[in-house]
Amino acid sequence: MEKKFRVLRIIGTAYKILAWIVLVVGVIFSIGMLLTSILGGGMLSQFGQEYSEIAGVAWAFSVAGGIVAFIVFLVVTVVCFLLLYAIGEYIYLMIAIEENTRLTAQRIGYSPPLPAPQF
Repeated sequence: MEKKFRVLRIIGTAYKILAWIVLVVGVIFSIGMLLTSILGGGMLSQFGQEYSEIAGVAWAFSVAGGIVAFIVFLVVTVVCFLLLYAIGEYIYLMIAIEENTRLTAQRIGYSPPLPAPQF
């Protein structure tokens, strides 16, 4: 059976590849954001040594904020990955349904009805 809808296959594959790229970049970015907040919080506490009571609190808030941002960005990344991958799979599902329908029509010997004669 001939393969139809070549462009749709390319688009479906492109969505799947884009999904994996989004996942990898999003995980790397969220880890970087976490590390930046932890390391940045350490630097913030060093800058505030003259105000000793503020230094510890600033570090704790920056680490807590970094952890929250890490979790939120990781969840958003996973949701985006799932949506993009699902779009790619949906395109392939529609192509498979079309191929199955065409194969079934060929096997049962279906031919489209002839137009009605006009008088």
